[in-house]
Amino acid sequence: MSDKIVYKFVDANETIESRGYKKAVKSFQNKFPNYKWVVVEWFKDGKVNHKLQKLPMGRKKKLEG
Repeated sequence: MSDKIVYKFVDANETIESRGYKKAVKSFQNKFPNYKWVVVEWFKDGKVNHKLQKLPMGRKKKLEG
C-alpha cells in the first residue's frame, strides 16, 4: 500500500499525489507561479480536510534570490 496522499487544489482544478503537504504545495507553486492563495483539500482518516494556503510557501530569502 502506498503512503502517498492525493491533494486537490480547488482553484486551479489540479490534483497532486505526494507524501506530504509541503511537498505538494511546493510542486503546485512551481507549476502555477501566479497564484497568491489556493484552497487545498485532502482525505485523512476518512475525513476531508481543507486549508487556505498563502503562496509562495517557503523561505523568503530563498524565493527572492
